[in-house]
Amino acid sequence: MGILIKAPTRQREPEVVPRAVDETPGDGSGALHIREVVRSTGLRREQLYMWQRRYGFPAPLRDGFGDRVYPPDQVARLKLIKQLLSEGWRAGAVVPLAESALQSMLGLAVAEPSPLPAEIELAVRLLSEHRVGELQNHLSKLLVGQGLRRFLEQTLIPLNEAVHERVVRGDMQNFQELRFGDLAQRLLRDVTRLVRPTRDARQILLATPPNDPNQLGLAILELLLFTEGINCLTLGAGVPAQEIAGAADAYKVALVVLLFDRGISGKIAGQEIRGLRAAVPDDMPLIVSGRAVNLLAKPIADVRTAVDFSSVMAAMRELGVVAPATLSRVGALTDGPQRA
Repeated sequence: MGILIKAPTRQREPEVVPRAVDETPGDGSGALHIREVVRSTGLRREQLYMWQRRYGFPAPLRDGFGDRVYPPDQVARLKLIKQLLSEGWRAGAVVPLAESALQSMLGLAVAEPSPLPAEIELAVRLLSEHRVGELQNHLSKLLVGQGLRRFLEQTLIPLNEAVHERVVRGDMQNFQELRFGDLAQRLLRDVTRLVRPTRDARQILLATPPNDPNQLGLAILELLLFTEGINCLTLGAGVPAQEIAGAADAYKVALVVLLFDRGISGKIAGQEIRGLRAAVPDDMPLIVSGRAVNLLAKPIADVRTAVDFSSVMAAMRELGVVAPATLSRVGALTDGPQRA
């Protein structure tokens, strides 16, 4: 669930054809019980449940006892997905794709992730060993020692990404990511009172698109914007384009920021962003940040992209939404004046 992190580099970008998540499954002939699917694919039940919930695939049938059973074509596709995961691909980049697209991706190289800083590596280890109390103390000490801005950008964002990577690779359970997200968001709520925007600051709207359940990423971005004196209206994660457009009009926001980081390929990202651009008024500025920025094959008309938080702030200043020196800080946890 990390934000503003560059996508893994690949030797080449395959042409991907997303498969609609509401396709009707097969007739059930030769379907395998979930326990047989787990045994034959090497995937965990929790992964199958999570993918069904997030991406609409797999789409199991039910047998006479109400248990999940999977048609042969879905089992074959799951085996391809498992192989791509073992080659370093993210679940969000491959699970929504059709079998033909998955076949074209086999053997493509994915760059190994960079080694984690010691303090982030320790946090990942504490979470993996279920030492949540120690993890909470560790993060609290880092927050006090680093200051809010540095903690968010240099610790919590890459830690969020590292945890998500381990979940999609099967090194951690989904409940561990949920536990981490809850802990981190409670920590952020505790410090939100230390920063507040100026009363006359213009309001912006934050959201993530469908298939992107990055609630923690939104909370981090919102707090970073608060430290710059910006009012945020946050709709939450996984919001359809029409709902974002409706809220932008109803609340008369100055611009929309779409955090687009999970559950995507480059082609899907482009489709989602173009759909949102068409839904919001022509004079409404739209900024897209997150992993999608690195996956887009070409620029999209009337859409600004921002690879990191400094780029988000630069775009806002260029659009006249925020002026320099609007910050109002309270308390010892915040940093001194910084340039975005």
